Amino acid sequence: MTRIITAYKIVLAQLVLALVAGIVAWGAKGSAMAVAVFAGGLINVIANLYFALHVFRGGVRPAPSVLRGFYLAEVVKLLLTAALFALALGVLKLAPLPLLLGFSVTLAGYWLALLPAGPAQRWIKA
Repeated sequence: MTRIITAYKIVLAQLVLALVAGIVAWGAKGSAMAVAVFAGGLINVIANLYFALHVFRGGVRPAPSVLRGFYLAEVVKLLLTAALFALALGVLKLAPLPLLLGFSVTLAGYWLALLPAGPAQRWIKA
């Protein structure tokens, strides 16, 4: 149960980072930049939330089934990420650089949260 809570806390931390990045962008460059930055962060949040929901469903399963679930969840996560980027760039016509910036901020947050020490790790373990 603690692993699923950790996964959800990481997704929540990424959502907070996306919000903060969007607010900072809004203060610095205005609403169009803020929407693109937040949308980029939200792409990563949605993809990682899907992964967490898929991987941790169903309780205890045999190891081959768990491994298959991880691979399937990762493939769908990558396809979902690509589809959301296509939607943001093609349909919503958001600026590409702020979009990538927001995505990168939440991606960096994911890796920072996994460091063995530091405030993020202490918060996740709480």
